[in-house]
Amino acid sequence: MTTVFIAGSISITRLHEKVQERIAGIVASGLDVIVGDAGGADSSIQACLQDLGATRVTVYCTGKAPRNNVAGWPVHYVQSKARAGSRAFFTAKDRQMARDGDYGLMIWDCKSTGTLSNVLELLGHRKKSLVFVNKTRDFAKIGNPADLEQLLQLMSDSARRLADEKIGLSARLAALGPDRSADDPSPDAATVAAQTVAAEAPTGPLLKDPTGGTAMKLRLLLMSALRDHILQSRLSEPAAARLLGVPLSRISDLMRAKADVFGLDMLVNMATTAGLRVDMRISDRPDQPSGGIPGLGFQDSLL
Repeated sequence: MTTVFIAGSISITRLHEKVQERIAGIVASGLDVIVGDAGGADSSIQACLQDLGATRVTVYCTGKAPRNNVAGWPVHYVQSKARAGSRAFFTAKDRQMARDGDYGLMIWDCKSTGTLSNVLELLGHRKKSLVFVNKTRDFAKIGNPADLEQLLQLMSDSARRLADEKIGLSARLAALGPDRSADDPSPDAATVAAQTVAAEAPTGPLLKDPTGGTAMKLRLLLMSALRDHILQSRLSEPAAARLLGVPLSRISDLMRAKADVFGLDMLVNMATTAGLRVDMRISDRPDQPSGGIPGLGFQDSLL
């Protein structure tokens, strides 16, 4: 059964009727819904689901008990070793929902970094999002980085700068690569389980410039894999620093996607210390995957 991850900006306390209609369609189709326990959009989404008599709902939370669970739905507890109440503490829950959901329905206020992070996480797993933009009162389909870049045009310069500071927005978007698409097949479970960082670098002029785009792409790929490893291992930043043998400030830089402070050799050493396997394949023309998402099953009428 398809699972829809529904979330939105904490500043949004009332759902537009278009969003309510979309949620009603999801419930009527018998799809599973996962939602967070925060105030703002999460609480409004829960209230809408309760009004619709939805039963196929699971509330995700970090901590001992959900802050909001208006209908007493089943709760999925996500453990986090980060400081309670910190961004990293709640990020663990959001990342888990992005992994567990097949599709995202997001409500965005044109500045919330949490909502953007959810869209990025879903794209990283080759999953689509439908984003309702409160400012335009319309939906945007996000299936690849180009779609997200278009959506980001709605942000003010100051909001974009803040997103870069808080979640490393530009670096994370660049790490996805221009061809990353929800229509490409997901990596197989064996590859994920092996915790392999695989980078394909084309031969040619780029390799002659170690400070160029290829080197940056490799750094971003390694940083993304290390961040995922730290979060999935539920390590606090001090614990991660001890494990990887680097200063705490470097872990902070890693979590904020500050690629310019890392050399490629340092990141490879950190990945090796973490137990990740780093494979580099050199090819003239990397193959591009094609195909669809198995079992997505989300009706076009609801998009």
